[in-house]
Amino acid sequence: MKIIKTPWKNDFLKLVAESSVSVKITSPFVKANICNDLLSVKKPSTRIELITSLKLSNVHAGAVDLLGLEKIIKAEGIVKNYKKLHSKIYLFDEEKVIVTSGNLTNGGLLNNFEYGLYSEDKDLVAQVVEDFNKLSKDKQTSQIKQGDINTAKKILENIPKSQALPFPNLPLESPDNQEEEVVNLSAEAILASLNGWKKEVFICVNSIPNQHFTLQEAYKFQEYFSNVYPENTRIKDKIRQLLQQLRNIGLLEFLGNGNYKKLWK
Repeated sequence: MKIIKTPWKNDFLKLVAESSVSVKITSPFVKANICNDLLSVKKPSTRIELITSLKLSNVHAGAVDLLGLEKIIKAEGIVKNYKKLHSKIYLFDEEKVIVTSGNLTNGGLLNNFEYGLYSEDKDLVAQVVEDFNKLSKDKQTSQIKQGDINTAKKILENIPKSQALPFPNLPLESPDNQEEEVVNLSAEAILASLNGWKKEVFICVNSIPNQHFTLQEAYKFQEYFSNVYPENTRIKDKIRQLLQQLRNIGLLEFLGNGNYKKLWK
């Protein structure tokens, strides 16, 4: 076991290059250039799994680069979304681990004063692996696909420059204020980027007056969807699926037990 503190980018990339099976990371904030460096040194056999926090407010503030997530996905890696993520864990072949305060960013690896520990202790690493896998399979964790990233890009592109100011000015390393997660984003800007079922479900959810809503409230639109899509006999399943997709692009947060939070207003 040893102390790891910034700058530790070279140590990180060396461990990535030495890994033969997997590199597993939790990091709320992610920058594209660091993802490029990560992918450039990894072995072809090594699979990247990243759990991050995809919120439109984080992307707009520059804390998360969609391009970086996209590059990992295109390199056959796995990218997942857990809204309440704050941990920074770096696992290498499930044999070595760094637990640190540093994100997968220039600040986290080079510029800020970050502090953490590196360990090869089998029991400790095994516990971290177990915790990572539990988080990866958690009900509030969802996998981000290329289509989700494309939709998020369109939504952000459709925001007029005059409407960009209402977004919160997020602190880049501590998004603890839950109200900052909600952005002043017009429904019209979002609708312009959606189509089909996704658009219809968004319209219905947007009509619910409260910022928080339940799955049962969403199910109240079942008759409407049955009329719009009479060939579909599994309306409730489809509603749940589309709520998941809206969550994947950073528009909804799943709070558990059938409760959701809209991340726009």
